[in-house]
Amino acid sequence: MTDEPIRVAPRTRGAHRTITEALAVAPAGAVVSVAPGEYAESFRLARRVTLIPQHGDGSVTIAVPLAAGPLTVAAPDCRMRGLVLRGADPAEALLRVEDASGLTLEDCVVTHGRVEVLGSRNLVARPEVPVGTIPLDNDLSAELADPTDGGVLVTRRTKLRAARHTALHLTGDALARLDDTAIEGVEGIGIAVSGSAVLRADQLRVHGGSGSALRARDSSRVLLRGSGLFGAGRNGVLVQDAAEALLTDCRVENAARSGVRLDHTARAEINESTLAGARLSGVEVRDQARVMARGARVTGGETGVRLRSTEESLLFYCTVTGQQGNGVELSHGADPRLRGVRVARSGKHGVLVGEGALGTFDHCDVIASALPALHVARDAAPRFRGCRVFDSAHDLGLAEGAQALFEDCVAINVGSPRLPGLDRGQGGPERPPTPGPSQDRRRRPRDRDGERTRDRDQGPAAAAPRPTTTATAERPGDDEYEDGPTQESLPELLAELDELVGLDGVKRDVSGLVKLMQTVRLRQEAGLPAPPLSRHLVFAGNPGTGKTTVARLYGRLLSALGLLSRGHLVEVDRSALVGEYIGHTGPKTTEAFEKAMGGVLFIDEAYALTPAGVAQDFGSEAIATLVKLMEDHRDEVVVIAAGYPGEMNRFISSNPGLASRFTRSLAFADYSTEELVSIVEHNARRHRYQLTDGARKALSGFIGAIPRGEGFGNGRTARQLFQQMTERQAMRVAELTKPEADALMSLNEHDLPV
Repeated sequence: MTDEPIRVAPRTRGAHRTITEALAVAPAGAVVSVAPGEYAESFRLARRVTLIPQHGDGSVTIAVPLAAGPLTVAAPDCRMRGLVLRGADPAEALLRVEDASGLTLEDCVVTHGRVEVLGSRNLVARPEVPVGTIPLDNDLSAELADPTDGGVLVTRRTKLRAARHTALHLTGDALARLDDTAIEGVEGIGIAVSGSAVLRADQLRVHGGSGSALRARDSSRVLLRGSGLFGAGRNGVLVQDAAEALLTDCRVENAARSGVRLDHTARAEINESTLAGARLSGVEVRDQARVMARGARVTGGETGVRLRSTEESLLFYCTVTGQQGNGVELSHGADPRLRGVRVARSGKHGVLVGEGALGTFDHCDVIASALPALHVARDAAPRFRGCRVFDSAHDLGLAEGAQALFEDCVAINVGSPRLPGLDRGQGGPERPPTPGPSQDRRRRPRDRDGERTRDRDQGPAAAAPRPTTTATAERPGDDEYEDGPTQESLPELLAELDELVGLDGVKRDVSGLVKLMQTVRLRQEAGLPAPPLSRHLVFAGNPGTGKTTVARLYGRLLSALGLLSRGHLVEVDRSALVGEYIGHTGPKTTEAFEKAMGGVLFIDEAYALTPAGVAQDFGSEAIATLVKLMEDHRDEVVVIAAGYPGEMNRFISSNPGLASRFTRSLAFADYSTEELVSIVEHNARRHRYQLTDGARKALSGFIGAIPRGEGFGNGRTARQLFQQMTERQAMRVAELTKPEADALMSLNEHDLPV
């Protein structure tokens, strides 16, 4: 840093009138001292600088005009201390830390706008190193000074207030550390973490908000310690896709849905934390997600712990008390391991093992349940070892076909004991026999001590490798997805649409649909009935004309409008919908449709469901199933059927239900030669290549000579052509002794395929 600060004081001789003026002359390492007052400006920190108020925290407000864009950090190790940053629109970005940049906020207030920390958007699979091994005490000082990857943000004693959609969003491979930081009054999600970003927080507090307090997606990771999430409008912590979360000594209270919810293949570790008062579940685990909880306390709510995942979750020495419904609830296929868990004062069952569920309960206590303390449904096969039931009218309820195993279990002060092995002198009814080995065939293999042969007590990190998801993975959807975008706004998405090469007619059609749906939304908000509107579309065009790209963008637009809860795209074809035998197609189609809940189901080559000249085909069953599902979930899923123009007409006319639901068709024309050249150039710019004038001229002639027959790939052909050019350029440059940077970047006419 320089010795003397650079002064900003509009009314002082020799000082700069604006912060922007001061930054223009500030060298790297400078301190800019700002006189008290409000400064209506936005600026970009292009060098390492520190901004401080001249006279105490809160005396300087930077009011960013709406049209000026966000305050932007584009350099390492920048600092702001004691400032108030105020935006003009709570839904817009107020402060943005760019890729490979770093910012520390100390004793600041950020209000009426979100903070964005950007990184590379390339998603990676879940790292092999589990979230629990990430050093939580890393202050990120080295990363701030030299942010070689994504943007880096550190906050200390800072408040984020009154944002819409989200207060803080980490994307790509961004990093953040929040110390003694508060987030309040967000109309949406408190913190959204995506990509492969990592968030560390110590003494974080998130109060209120209409969405989840914290949501992690993709392969991001979140570590919270000594933090509190209070009164979330949805979930306290929502972890989805292949993301991971670690909660240590935290409190999650009064969430409107679940305290901690895990979807897809997410993982979480909950250590010595309290989850209290969630309206639905303290902990909810779905799909193939997994939780490991040690010493957690789950109090109140409808259900304490609801396990719906087919992966093995672990609960060790936890307490579950005071639920209105069941304390611990297992759904079909769930197979958790619980040890030393105490379940008390449940309004229904202490432990409910649903149909087809498994699970091992070691030395668990169930106390004072209103209904039978342990209830085992049909075809369920749990194992109870050394468990005790206290102070309940009934210890056990077994449905017909239940296959529970009981070893050394006891009932104490129970009115009607039924646990196998108890003394009948207690006055209980006839007890069911303990099932033999033949009734336990569905269990996983166990070692000599009765434990599962995999994992033991090592937790989720020791499990066998599991599939990971990417941004385009097919994911089940229902109301688990938050309403509204976390980063994308409608103008940004429309600008992205406009940037697509060609497709002028499609752009006009989509923009018109957006305006129509905006009007529908305004009428609904005004309490007026919505006009009849079908959002389902037919995309008619040859391969490579951008149908999938526009479909994905269409879903994101509907999400930004609030008409779809998530807007993700699930792409399927005939093979994903049509079964191989009678009775297989309906469930298969339903499964694909359910994965698209809250988003777009994109059916590529949809005409293949109605093969020409075939009278009896399972495709007709798939269509009938789709028509019914589209009616039953008309506001939850948008279906886009895509394919060759002529074939799509035959597809729509094959079923009256399709014709009434697909009332709008968008025509995707083939790309012109000039547009295909633009696509090649666009790919070149993305990968840091440059086309010479000679290459551009030769490329136009080359593309113009390609036959436009049935096998022509349009945009796909352009992308393949770019790849071939880079390969030929690599062979050419490899022969040079010491190629200059220009040679490494240039594509010339000799790089075109022969």
